[in-house]
Amino acid sequence: MIQGFSHIQLVVRDVAASAAFYRGVLGMRDLASGVLDSGPYAALRHPTAGFVVGMQTAAPGDPSGTATAGIDHLSFAVPDRAALELLRADLAAGGFAVGEIFEEAVSYNMRLTDPDGLTIELSAPKHV
Repeated sequence: MIQGFSHIQLVVRDVAASAAFYRGVLGMRDLASGVLDSGPYAALRHPTAGFVVGMQTAAPGDPSGTATAGIDHLSFAVPDRAALELLRADLAAGGFAVGEIFEEAVSYNMRLTDPDGLTIELSAPKHV
């Protein structure tokens, strides 16, 4: 069911500077932006490849490990919400500790953690 790479979520010191870099270097275009508890965030989509680079500011003292610049999670694309629900059920039945499906601005998502603690996300587009 995996269709490819969906997006990467970066924790950065300065969202505006990072967004400008990815626009300039990779030719990415604005997709979404707003404010999280930790501060501003932005999501940029590549116009031909379709992958997304999301970025958010670091949250000092955050126990999730996002207190410094780095990768928040790695996401893989699935075709739609129905496939996401089926995959979640299959993974849970296989003994994997999977999170609930949650909704974001442009996608439905489900997360689990790899053996080294890296958050892996499966993401179904809303077709916006």
